[in-house]
Amino acid sequence: MKVAEHIKNLKPYQGGKPIEELKRELGIEGKIIKLASNENPLGPSKKAQEAIKEAASGVNLYPDGDCYYLKGKLSKRLGVERGNIIFGNGSDELIELLYRAFATGEDDEILYCYPTFVEYKIIGMSFNKKLVELPLKDFSYDIDKLLENINKNTRIIFLNTPNNPTGTIIKKSDIERVISAKEEDTLIVIDEAYYEYAIAEDDYEELLELYKHEGVILLRTFSKAYGLAGLRIGYGIANEEIIDYLNRVRPPFNVNSVAQAAALAALDDDEHIKKSVESNKRGKEFLYREFERLGIKYVKTYSNFILFDVGEDADSVYNKLLKKGIIVRSMSGYGYRTMLRVTIGTMDENEMFIGGLREVLNV
Repeated sequence: MKVAEHIKNLKPYQGGKPIEELKRELGIEGKIIKLASNENPLGPSKKAQEAIKEAASGVNLYPDGDCYYLKGKLSKRLGVERGNIIFGNGSDELIELLYRAFATGEDDEILYCYPTFVEYKIIGMSFNKKLVELPLKDFSYDIDKLLENINKNTRIIFLNTPNNPTGTIIKKSDIERVISAKEEDTLIVIDEAYYEYAIAEDDYEELLELYKHEGVILLRTFSKAYGLAGLRIGYGIANEEIIDYLNRVRPPFNVNSVAQAAALAALDDDEHIKKSVESNKRGKEFLYREFERLGIKYVKTYSNFILFDVGEDADSVYNKLLKKGIIVRSMSGYGYRTMLRVTIGTMDENEMFIGGLREVLNV
């Protein structure tokens, strides 16, 4: 088949194998814990689960293409107009729509600091865009260096806060510096996938009002704290002009009816979010203490995962943990050859992870 050269060179995102398949391949008899994909270990709320069951009988019908009821509830909660919100099949789809609507020129450049959420890169390569990757500074976005690289061809700037895979944040004042410095036709994407975890920290600043600026969109999701990763539903907040253009390139019925029902119910369960955030905080403090006891350096996180340095080959440690039924994420592919990322799990999972890590590192 004849395929564009930039597609030939594109490496697809590599997800993990199903847990049952890993059990079979590795001959693991006991429990396997997955702490690799930053999912909520408590799962979805009971209200969301009930809504999923009720919605199942109606899946013979196409979903509401406008997410009418969900949009209404979320707009009231955020204090924005309905026309300021768009939903997608996960934030990933919204990122793709942003490329499709706003990065159409041959000379368009996409700007971000790396390592960051890898889909900015994968989707950008699929659209054959010039990707301007700047190194992080102390595991955080280097705003000064980013400002130096803004030019008339800069079409999209991705700001990931908290940043995945490092867990660090970008100060509101620094984001405002980028907004002030951007070109008229440049779009700034503030990706807050881990917002619910981050806002629980005393020094995390609310960024919602930044959507009022021209050329700014915020992305959030139901995949993380809300525990609906398997249903794929995220949303964007921007001015009505940006939302209108995104709706023009959005596929019809892009958010399935079960996801809409679950998200609608999840918004009514503040107690579940509170419980999830509190569990994450306890797990984070436990892992910090254990890392310090083991002499392991880690990066302070505002999210539900921690980047840490084992001081030896990350892939080797990853594989040894895997054989013990503990799935984390090696960061060697991001250039961090001795670092891994672990999702903060339940306390039982956190203890199992630390126990396995002690054995693997022989400490």
